[in-house]
Amino acid sequence: MSTRSSEAVVSDARLREATGRSRAEWYALLDEAGARQWDHTRIARWLGGEHDVDGWWAQSVTVGYEQSRGMREPGQRSDGTWEANATKTLYTTRERLWPHLADEDLRRDWLDVDWPMVGVTEPRSLRLVADDGSRITMLVDDLPPGADGRTKVRLAVQHARLADGGAVTETKKFWRDSLADLAEIINT
Repeated sequence: MSTRSSEAVVSDARLREATGRSRAEWYALLDEAGARQWDHTRIARWLGGEHDVDGWWAQSVTVGYEQSRGMREPGQRSDGTWEANATKTLYTTRERLWPHLADEDLRRDWLDVDWPMVGVTEPRSLRLVADDGSRITMLVDDLPPGADGRTKVRLAVQHARLADGGAVTETKKFWRDSLADLAEIINT
């Protein structure tokens, strides 16, 4: 599983619909303004301030621009660190899922590591620190019931401060496999 570029995540048609311009048009404007020498924050603020681009879309255009100009690789944060993200929809309730995240023994059953918890907002989110110092945030969101009426939640994982771009693919696979193991435990 590779890390997708900004262009693979948001279609050019959707970008034009939301901002009034295509990628090529935004990138040409940014080049003309000298944005290759700017940091991430300055680019996003310029889009919002000079062109009234909504914050989320300004971030999307900025990331895409940085990737297209070799200023950033897919999976790389603006500060130069790397991160991997994964999500899983689970057919359960937040209350039933939460112990499998917060309790060390239950977490070890599906995660198979002993990373210490360094923060928690029960029953919504928790933070862990991996052995290599990378940081993991898990966030639980309730979802509307499915067409079959079953209760479901989304578990989103952000694994930040990875060592390099090579760690992103490996980390995504780790989380994909671990979340599948969690789903199996939850659904038995």
